[in-house]
Parts: sequence; structure tokens; C-alpha cells
Amino acid sequence: MRGVATKAADGLRRADRAALAAITSVLVEARETGSVESPFAVIAASLAEFGVAVPAAPRRAETLVKRGREDWLRRLRTAGRSESALRAYRNAIDDLIAWGERCDRLDDLFEEQTIVDHLDDYRKLKAPAAATYHRRFVLLRRFMRWMSQREGLRDPFVNLEAPRKPQQQSAWLTHTEFRRMLDAAGRPQRRLSGIVERDRLVLLALVTTGLRRSELLNLDWSDLTLDEPPSLLIRKGKGDKPRRQPLAPQLADELRELKLRVHPDETDPVFCGLGGGRLHPRVLATIIRRSAERAGLQKHVTAHTLRHTAATWLRQQTGDARLVAEYLGHADLSTVTRYTHVPERELQEATAALGRLASTEVAHVAATQDKKLMSQAAPPTP
Repeated sequence: MRGVATKAADGLRRADRAALAAITSVLVEARETGSVESPFAVIAASLAEFGVAVPAAPRRAETLVKRGREDWLRRLRTAGRSESALRAYRNAIDDLIAWGERCDRLDDLFEEQTIVDHLDDYRKLKAPAAATYHRRFVLLRRFMRWMSQREGLRDPFVNLEAPRKPQQQSAWLTHTEFRRMLDAAGRPQRRLSGIVERDRLVLLALVTTGLRRSELLNLDWSDLTLDEPPSLLIRKGKGDKPRRQPLAPQLADELRELKLRVHPDETDPVFCGLGGGRLHPRVLATIIRRSAERAGLQKHVTAHTLRHTAATWLRQQTGDARLVAEYLGHADLSTVTRYTHVPERELQEATAALGRLASTEVAHVAATQDKKLMSQAAPPTP
């Protein structure tokens, strides 16, 4: 045996012999100090002393994704993404992590098959609409692609084809349907002070301005210019872009009357709850849902439905898609006017037409209600 070892040692290079001597010295020193670790553990721990770069142990995918989630959300928040977008990303990432824990797949989150299995499970358990599933796929793909690039890992989505984005036909209301909603808002089940005026004004504002829900709720009186020509300022539209847009004269009249009645401070919200504070999103949704249900509408009506109604009516009146896009706030007013040649006068005229349509419904509803009140107050015929 000694002869074999001697023969093997004879075949070593000088550097090999120096390495063996160093390893021997490390082992001797370890044993003299009382170490009971295995020789390989002792050698591994001393490699750095010999100038050998030891690759770091791979980090668990779970740790990467959890830490990356917070960094990703922080980036999105800094970029001004909406709270709803942040919630959607967090929910998508958290669902992936929870599924990985449940299925013991946390170490494989950057594997293509893991992503496929997770998305299949999501469809089976949640049965999401096509648009919802498409959005979940896109959210996860963006996050995991960013993570893969940052950590130098293979993108698990690189060979996955996104589902086709469904072409949805957004609901909108006819003039008759909106008239019925206004009529229903004027007949609340609870006769609370100010509820009729508030609910009708909310519906009228949404259908004549086309504002997004958050844009309407964030309006302060300082954002309104009620002199001629009337307009409103959206300080934080989609993507944090400010814009100013015309106000329908009919809506401006209603707002002037409200301002004279309540004498608000400039920093007070325009649309309030019955307690006086800023109108809550849930209350706004309730106002719309309650009016639609009492009107007997079969459509699912939301603030976005009324926004789409405004766009549809405006397009029907003008036939100008550029004007509709500008009115809905897809870009800053002055910038778009400069490049698409949409004069402000056209916007004012289109807004007035939109107001006339809505006010016609208001007048019809008011006249109908007056007739009902008069008939109820008239003395019985002898």
C-alpha cells in the first residue's frame, strides 16, 4: 500500500505536493485544537485561506421571490402606479408563493413547468373570466421577467405564449335607461336630507364628464372653475397626469347652486357622504347600484359604465374619435390639442351637447315627478 502511495506521489506536480502539504498542515492544526469535524469539512472551511473562490450556495427561489416582491412593489409605487395595480401585483405574487408552499414547489418557482402548473391550478380553483386570467398571466410574467434579469436566472415565461386578450364590449346606457336611473335616484327608500340631490348630481356628473371613479371622488372645490367657460381640473389622472376639461353648462349650473347652498371651503370635497366627509368609493358604488336596481336595469352598472356611456354619447354626437379620447383624459389637453388639432372650441361644443342630452333626461324626470306630486296633492273628486 505504501508503495502505491509513493508511486502516486511521484506522479504529482510540484504544485500538487505543495497543496497536499498545506491540507495536511490544516488537518494537523485542526486536530491539535480539538476539532472533531470531518476532514472534508475542515478542508472546505480552509479553501478561502488558500485563495480558492468558493461559489455561494444558491439562494432559495422562495427567498428571492419574497424579497423581490417588495422591491418590485416599491418600484411601481415610485413610478406612480395606482393602488389597484399594486394590489393586483401583490395578489398575483402572493398566490404564487402560497401555491408553492401548499404543493412543496417553492424551490422551483423559476421553472417553466412550475408556472404552468400554478396557472392551471389557478384556473381550476378560481374559474376566472378570460380577461382576469389574461391579466394574471401578464402580471406574473412582468414580475418574473424582471426578477430573472436581476438575479441572472432563466425566465420561466420565455417560452410560454400569453393567452389571447379577449375583446370585451363595454356596457353603456341608452338615454332611456339613464332617465330611468335618474328617476330611481329621485325616489330613495330612505328619505334622508340631501340624499336625492347628492345621488342625482353624482349620476349627472359621471355621465357628463366621463370621469374615472377616483377622479370624481378626489375633486375639491378649488378644482372647479364655474365662470364661463366652466371647467374642472383633474390633478391626478391615470398615470398621475393632470388635465383640465370643460364642464357641461348644465352640470356647472347644478354645481353653482350646490356651492351657494353649502358654502364650502376651497379645500372641501365636491362630493360628500351624508356625514360631510369625502364620498367613499363603496358609497359611490352603492348609489349607482341602488339606482340601477330600482330602475329595473338588467345591466351591471358601475362608474365605468357611466364613463363609457359618456364616451358613447359623445361619439354619437360628434363622430370624432380624437375628441372622445381627449375628453376621457387619455392625454394632457394642451399637448393633444397641439398634435391632433382638436380646438378647445370643439371640446366646449361637444361638452355642451353632452350636457343637453343629460339635462333633457333630468328635465323629463323632474316634470314626471312634479306631475306625480300634484296628482297626490290634488283633492279627491266628489
